[in-house]
Amino acid sequence: MHDGHSLVALFPGSRVPAATVNTHAVRAADGVVAIHLTRYPLTPPESAVLPESLDVHAMAICPRSWKELEEQIPDSWSREQRHQLRQQVLDQERLTRSAEVLVTRADGQPPLLALDAARRRFPWAAAVGVLIGDRSVMVGLRTHWHGHEEPQGYAVTMTATSDEAGPLSLYPSALYGWATWWIRQTSAVVDEPVGLHELPPLPLELDVVEAWQPCRVRLTGHERVRWPACPTPPARKRG
Repeated sequence: MHDGHSLVALFPGSRVPAATVNTHAVRAADGVVAIHLTRYPLTPPESAVLPESLDVHAMAICPRSWKELEEQIPDSWSREQRHQLRQQVLDQERLTRSAEVLVTRADGQPPLLALDAARRRFPWAAAVGVLIGDRSVMVGLRTHWHGHEEPQGYAVTMTATSDEAGPLSLYPSALYGWATWWIRQTSAVVDEPVGLHELPPLPLELDVVEAWQPCRVRLTGHERVRWPACPTPPARKRG
């Protein structure tokens, strides 16, 4: 029991820069695993609490760089408006440093290059998704990383099988939810802890479900990958 109030979920489709995401996996009659996702405020209101039984992680949208945004600011903006925008970017970048799942956009780059850049930038993230078009997300799911090693894992493209793509920004969370579900199921069977490095090949399909609205998602292009760490910038010469 607790004295606080239960935390109210965010309205489906709400555009928020970050959220606490709960994932709950259910195997359907046709064998496809349905991942039910519910988003909650990342910073809960005072006295609001999440039940301990939930399987939650932090998800954040990667902001565009300040340099890119600054070039597009109209000349009519005041110094205060510029300061507020810069502060928003800095706050969002801070959120990305503690999120297990991150979402970004290809922005004209080949999706695999955008994914590689994001994975090198955020090696600690369990999953990184790159939005490509209106129905697909390329996801890099990390399975190996010990701080001093190159991150390793799977790269896969998740594509809605119908015109209704559902919550694209939650596809990476759905895949991460599948991974944590598989770990719990397997750990219970073998009666010992199982880690991400023991994940089997990824499923061919998942149902991504938000607010009881399912979206069948096909997973293609499965590939075991290694993401090299970002090179250390050369030291500046003095003098």
